[in-house]
Amino acid sequence: MPSNLYHHLAFLPATEAWEIPRGLEALAQALVASGKLRINADHERNFVRYGTSDADLTFSARELTEAGLAPATRARVARLVAPALGEQGVADVWAHLKNELKKARGLAFDKELKVARVLVQSAHPAVIQLLIASGTEVFVSYSHNVSDLVALEHWQDHGQNSGMQAVENPRATKVYVSAGGDPFFEGEAKTYVTDGFPALARMVVIAGQELGHFADLRRDGNGAVIGRYSTDAHHSQLRADSVAAAGRLKDIENCKVLSATYAKAGLSLLRRAETGLAFYHKRLRYSPPWFFYQLFRFGAWMRFVHSCKKRNLQHSFSSLPYLRLGEAVSQYLEDMAFNLAPDAEVYRNPDPLVEEAIAVIEAVARVPQQVNKWKHRTVMQAWPNLYPFYYGVVITSVEKTVKNHLPEQIAPLSQRLKISFRRRIRTKPGYYP
Repeated sequence: MPSNLYHHLAFLPATEAWEIPRGLEALAQALVASGKLRINADHERNFVRYGTSDADLTFSARELTEAGLAPATRARVARLVAPALGEQGVADVWAHLKNELKKARGLAFDKELKVARVLVQSAHPAVIQLLIASGTEVFVSYSHNVSDLVALEHWQDHGQNSGMQAVENPRATKVYVSAGGDPFFEGEAKTYVTDGFPALARMVVIAGQELGHFADLRRDGNGAVIGRYSTDAHHSQLRADSVAAAGRLKDIENCKVLSATYAKAGLSLLRRAETGLAFYHKRLRYSPPWFFYQLFRFGAWMRFVHSCKKRNLQHSFSSLPYLRLGEAVSQYLEDMAFNLAPDAEVYRNPDPLVEEAIAVIEAVARVPQQVNKWKHRTVMQAWPNLYPFYYGVVITSVEKTVKNHLPEQIAPLSQRLKISFRRRIRTKPGYYP
């Protein structure tokens, strides 16, 4: 049964300063410096939780210790303390938070920056700029869900989510991302079998979706959240935006047509050749059947590529981990179709119009997630209606909101050459595929 692909990417995320465009590196550093990045890395974390009868709050190590952030944090703490307790009450809470911070063990600056670099590559730069400007708290966990990030009273409802975008009030937004393992793991003694690249890919995929939800939030002139671009702003109940709803239905039909067109181009023949070659490559390499399937696959591949060109279909797929062309196309078609209509209990509702609105919200937010997995041109091929809605309506509105000069997303040619050369000659990190 088709499901969402989490451990697949179309690019290798940059985790070091030398392999990321300078504009995105500046965004990553700004995200870390804001103190709003909260990371739970299995046995260490860079934030503490403080619960009251009215709220469950978190404070990062930077907010509690850095000279530029601590005064505002202390003022925030003071608002939590009953006036009758005075300054001593504030001092007691402050001491408690500092003590909890020691138990959290903290997180190395290098690891914070690596997580921030991955996040800024998961979304459009304007979305990250809005994230920082709005003071949104960003939670990242190495666990398989967000249960270790949410407050106790939310465990039952949201604890099993792999990611989440929350709005506690019109001015307080939060983004939650789980990686399902240590994305920067190197060595032998793994905590999870998904440590390394699978966790790195999962972080990018889930962050793409949750930041897509964040970008979809409609704001007024003062920055308060008043709705979503994917929903009808003129309806009192939850209803889908008519353009987005129609676009989703058209894209569902387009995916069916696309699948049939790839089939006519010879996809099934190519898959049979790849499957046979994989069988003999694993068991009887260099045997006569192995040579036969090598020729069979090459002929099927040539025919398929030629047919795709005639039909103006995408036939070049970047995939990490590596996938042969037929397998990549098959997974692409299933993944694009599934994410237009994800099947889960949380998306169901007795009111069919509300259920439609939820489906549209999800589909719109998954556009950047799919771009992270399949690149822009292939997402445009499968979703020719939702792709322009997200980048033409949602992202354009975000750009107008931030009103900042957008950083360059693509490294200059000289830097790209250096990156390519250095990646080839250096020792390959353990978390690379």
